[in-house]
Amino acid sequence: MIFYYFFLLLYVYILVLNGSPKCENSNTLKLTNAFLEGISERTAANIEILNVSKLNIHDCRGCFYCWYKTPGKCVINDDMSRVIEDELWADIIIWSFPLYYFNVPGPLKNLIDRQLPMNLPFMTEREDGMGSGSHPSRYDMSGKRYILISTCGFYSAEKNYESVKSMFDYILG
Repeated sequence: MIFYYFFLLLYVYILVLNGSPKCENSNTLKLTNAFLEGISERTAANIEILNVSKLNIHDCRGCFYCWYKTPGKCVINDDMSRVIEDELWADIIIWSFPLYYFNVPGPLKNLIDRQLPMNLPFMTEREDGMGSGSHPSRYDMSGKRYILISTCGFYSAEKNYESVKSMFDYILG
């Protein structure tokens, strides 16, 4: 029984959101795979890699039905419902992407926008210095761990990741 409990502590579900339009040929994904190899040497992990560019994810319409008419569920019937379900189950979510014009590639930004159903419609005050307010999460995401792995063609990352850092600081807390 003790061994079984110990094993459960070492088993994690890792979701990789590969935002590179190059999918499996991405340099960023090569880095991410090396990272995953290191994790796999230390713990039992179920690893799922979603190539965002291959998913059928439409643009957010800004209709807010996911808040008022169908709470927590987007009215667009595409792959995003699966992505949200995977995010809810994952222990660790790895955001893997190249830097495209000082931010994430377009398909990944679409995915980020479509996470709106994961939030509640009302605003709360933020106490973390990240703005005047925010929409609280519809789900308990407090136990999640997030990792960002990104590459860029600049000779230095200095100042080139400011918008990415700001966006993920706000989204992930």
